[in-house]
Amino acid sequence: MKWYTKLFVLLAVGTLLFVIVGMIYLVNAKYRMNDYTVELGLAFNAATYVNATETFTDEENAVIAEFNGKRSVIVPENYKSLQSYLRRDHAMPFLAFVNKDKALHISICGKSHLYIVGDKDGQGALIRFESSGEKFTMHVTGGDLWQKILDVSLKGSYHGENIGLE
Repeated sequence: MKWYTKLFVLLAVGTLLFVIVGMIYLVNAKYRMNDYTVELGLAFNAATYVNATETFTDEENAVIAEFNGKRSVIVPENYKSLQSYLRRDHAMPFLAFVNKDKALHISICGKSHLYIVGDKDGQGALIRFESSGEKFTMHVTGGDLWQKILDVSLKGSYHGENIGLE
């Protein structure tokens, strides 16, 4: 075989492998995105059930947000807004790492944990969600989404003001 025939065959095989790996990633990402949505919903539903009659402020029963030394209990009226922000145009990045030390940490009844880091432009955020032994890394995007997540987590919304902790 001539050198250009070998090159053509090598390029064809490389392209085929690239397409196969890409399809495997896309299928896996779709399933992981569905699992993320279900697990996130289950965690917040459990927190809603626990805090239905009384909003607790202890680690094991409350949804607590912490960022830059500021802590607050997220009231149940704000769960739906926060969930909406955490699912807005979500996608599973190919490779992503969340620095937990610099992230907004949200503990859901002490069982599930969200670590959220905003994008540099503030239009999106990278989320690390750990729940029930599962770990999900997702990226969400939207207009000023990082600031909206911070506001609803630390301050609250028009639905209810969060409870500040010392």
